[in-house]
Amino acid sequence: MNMNEILEVFRYCNMDCEVLTVGDGWQVIVSRHGGHVFGPFSDSCPEGIFWIPDAVKDRDRYKELIDQKIWNIGGDRVWIAPEIQFNITDRSHFRQTLNTPKTIDPGSYRMRREGEAIHLEMELDLASYNTVEGSLHADFHRMIHRAPNPLRKLPAYHELMEGLSYCGLEEVIDLRVSSEQDVLAESWDLLQIRPKGTLFIPMYQPLRGTDHYEPAGDHETVAENGICLRITGDSRYKIAYRSAVLTGRFGYLADSDTDSSVLIIICYPNNPSAMYSEEPPLSEGDTGYSIHVYNDDGNSGGFAEMECNLLTLGNPTGIHHATDRLTKWIFTGKTEKLKEAAGVLLGWKL
Repeated sequence: MNMNEILEVFRYCNMDCEVLTVGDGWQVIVSRHGGHVFGPFSDSCPEGIFWIPDAVKDRDRYKELIDQKIWNIGGDRVWIAPEIQFNITDRSHFRQTLNTPKTIDPGSYRMRREGEAIHLEMELDLASYNTVEGSLHADFHRMIHRAPNPLRKLPAYHELMEGLSYCGLEEVIDLRVSSEQDVLAESWDLLQIRPKGTLFIPMYQPLRGTDHYEPAGDHETVAENGICLRITGDSRYKIAYRSAVLTGRFGYLADSDTDSSVLIIICYPNNPSAMYSEEPPLSEGDTGYSIHVYNDDGNSGGFAEMECNLLTLGNPTGIHHATDRLTKWIFTGKTEKLKEAAGVLLGWKL
């Protein structure tokens, strides 16, 4: 399916959408429902780069997901973490009680366009469990616009970009919270990607991740300058990485049957002084993780997720308002040229 066909499905589902240009010949779809970003689409990638469920090929099946307010509709989204506090009601039975609040996704977004920027905003109230019992009020605003090519100021720019195409989007995420209890909160970006491929997490000092569900096992490899994760979409794991050793960038290079592929890099404001309040379900008090990676077993569609957490807010931190910026850089073209770009932006010689 191409972008216009997907837009037709969205219209059938009564989804309000805006189309945003994010590169020469590249566009994304932003939906008010859930605040999801789909694409990017181009003539060379008509089906889009981010994952979207096969249900989109049957408009009635996809409409069921929308009507039932199911979160798993594809693309890139921003939620409010920690999951252990807002999405799980009993950590000793975390699988059975995991349920994303509808106030988070699809939420009740208002959407407006200002030139070449899309704004999404809402207010919401969330109940808190496990870590602190109580409630939180949040005011959330997200602005999405085109991000310039990060390589453009380099002397070797034209050489690096030879045979490559680029698109990118920046998200400015503003979160303000209040609570009578010590409820914590932070913006949490989740990008659904298509398997298979390898995810690269650069580190100042390589350190294995902490498993949240089934172990990542041999999907995880320690390298000289960080961690490699195999993304397969057929074996479930969720693994988290500690902010103190992270650089604030991580990337994904998709497998390909040809000599061309896709490189996705996320750049986010990693701050080891921040709390990063997400905890593994069975490890109370274990915090400090700013990257999470989820690999599906196929039962939810066979996707994977690149996830990053932003500044922690709440009474214990003394901070109740934050504006964070994160950027997604996407390159397509010859695999060997993509590896060169990854070397520059991730410090990783592939």
